[in-house]
Amino acid sequence: MSNQSLARVTPDRLNDAAKLNPAISEFTGKHIMFYDGICSYCKGIVEAAMSSDQDARFFFSPLQSNFAQTALGSYGIDSCELRSMYVISDFGTSDEAVRAAAPASNFLLLNLSGELKSLGEMNARKPRAIQDAEYQAVADTRYNTHPKPDEIGIPDQNTRHRSTP
Repeated sequence: MSNQSLARVTPDRLNDAAKLNPAISEFTGKHIMFYDGICSYCKGIVEAAMSSDQDARFFFSPLQSNFAQTALGSYGIDSCELRSMYVISDFGTSDEAVRAAAPASNFLLLNLSGELKSLGEMNARKPRAIQDAEYQAVADTRYNTHPKPDEIGIPDQNTRHRSTP
């Protein structure tokens, strides 16, 4: 991770960065993945997902963002608890739905291409209890296996168009 992406995050920098993000109306009908913004492992997943999302169907939002608090809060989820990754599919439509943990991970993977889609297909064949146990094992050890940075990085120019405000 570059030093620039870990530069001190101030309210002014966050506000300036948010002004460059897409308008919320651009998310309508898209899928939004909510991830732990201080988790190096999670950021790696986001980067891999962006490169495997050929149709740009996904946007990405740290759980710590105001957008995540509002969007997930409408489902009674406190995003600041950092208990799970979430996906809201078909955002802003009558088909909108929220998924958490293993189902969210599988939804993401199955809607990507290449090796990640294959991984999703393999996971989907496993019994749900196994999927949940594997997801929880990764979630419980993510900070041990991938040390967290001191603060949330701001998306760079190349990925900002796929980030929520």
